[in-house]
Amino acid sequence: MTDWTAVHEKAVAAFAEGWARPHPQAWDALLAEDVELNQPMVPPTRGRQGWGREAERLLGFLPDLRGEVLSWAGREDRLFIELRLSGTLRGKPLAFRAVDELWLTADGRVTRRDSFFDSMPVAMAVAGRPGAWPAWWRSGLGPLTGRRRLRR
Repeated sequence: MTDWTAVHEKAVAAFAEGWARPHPQAWDALLAEDVELNQPMVPPTRGRQGWGREAERLLGFLPDLRGEVLSWAGREDRLFIELRLSGTLRGKPLAFRAVDELWLTADGRVTRRDSFFDSMPVAMAVAGRPGAWPAWWRSGLGPLTGRRRLRR
């Protein structure tokens, strides 16, 4: 019988540690090899390597981005984590909240993650700070027409 509370606590700790000191492989111990990742503002991603590339792009654009776990709730193989993400965009603070829904194996590996947040404030912050556009474009997070294909 699986002790889901222990699985949840272990997953939350690994998730929080990854966001406290993010880098492209920060979540490797948490993610299943073929994890499915869905999030606003970037295309769906599959696999730890795919997430590593997305994390590299994100941190290339917002190098000081950090996340703080605010709360969590779980039931069996599902875990919801509320977090506050914050960083600096062109010298001004950028912060938003997200909720990640994780599907877990009995050993605590994430097989799927769906992230939910209101992307409008983030998009408005980028749009309102033209000095950030070159970094946004270079990161591969910029407009998703054609640029994505060139970055892969």
